[in-house]
Amino acid sequence: MLQTISIEDNDSTNRLIKAWATRYLPDLVSLSHPNKRFPAAELVEAACPDGRAKTIQTVRRILELNCQLASLEATSVYSYVPNILQLSETRRIAQSANRVYEQVLHLYGQHQPPNHFLKFIDSSPELFSRLTLPFLVLPAISHLAKEIEPTLLAVQKEHIQAGDPRAIGFLTTQFHFMSREITKQLNPYEQVLLTPYLKFIEEQSCIPWQRVCAAASCQSTNAPIFIMVERLLPLCQPIAEATYHRAQQNYPEHRSRQGKLSQAAVARSTLRDLVMIQGYLWLSFLEGNLTRIKHELLPLCVMVFPSISVSWTLVEHVLALLFEEILTHLTLPEKALVLPYLQSIRKLFGTCK
Repeated sequence: MLQTISIEDNDSTNRLIKAWATRYLPDLVSLSHPNKRFPAAELVEAACPDGRAKTIQTVRRILELNCQLASLEATSVYSYVPNILQLSETRRIAQSANRVYEQVLHLYGQHQPPNHFLKFIDSSPELFSRLTLPFLVLPAISHLAKEIEPTLLAVQKEHIQAGDPRAIGFLTTQFHFMSREITKQLNPYEQVLLTPYLKFIEEQSCIPWQRVCAAASCQSTNAPIFIMVERLLPLCQPIAEATYHRAQQNYPEHRSRQGKLSQAAVARSTLRDLVMIQGYLWLSFLEGNLTRIKHELLPLCVMVFPSISVSWTLVEHVLALLFEEILTHLTLPEKALVLPYLQSIRKLFGTCK
């Protein structure tokens, strides 16, 4: 859940902000194919002002046609929440969510264009990335967060007035379905450029990255906990993916309201949840206590997962797999630092059976 937070300007917070920003780098490797040239010209064209304007027009058409359908799909997933149909009247939801997307599209259209001559580069995606990345990445992540925060907070407020904390997840699900529909109808070059923005919107509504960065202000850049979090934050996605694949192997037949673990929609939401848990872990490590886990993450898990037919046994099992995967990335001194936290968290989750 997004909260207004002030981030101090110091070395610790600035370094974590840089680590946070790595989550939204464009995936240029996805455009590379063996024995084929890298499509530099097509990507540069999509990133120029005319190309971005064309993408914005396409996305606006998609939003107009698919926003209410995404609301209906999210409503179906969250139909177990009392009064969710009244809370989520499709026209109002579509309009409120559109405000967030419109603001992001505005920022997307203002992006500095790459040099026209870069389209003539015949190179690998790695070389092209080094030359063009400043023109393709999101604006300064703290600036982007600050720009969309008022709109996102207003939309979030509209979605939690049902008096049921489970409804908080509805907003993230709404963005998830809308972003999926947008991505499906863009060409590969537009997807590479716009997907980081869509990912940012979805994560801002449920992962406390800003609070993680703010919590670093009380840590020295030489502190072991800070060094560990700075290194692990960019690894959140591969850690989540490794954990998900092990869970899928161990529970191939488990089915929630959304389907089996192997299904694409379940995979994406599971990966998002695993990254969210890591965000709360880093926040707890930096703050030196489990307050956020105990009073925010655990209650949300208790209310949401059983309600969508995710067994608590699976929740505990996947949590254990996540902790095992995180430990493989730690030094022995770091393991000694975090093991007490991880053991206490498992005990907290174990009391909820």
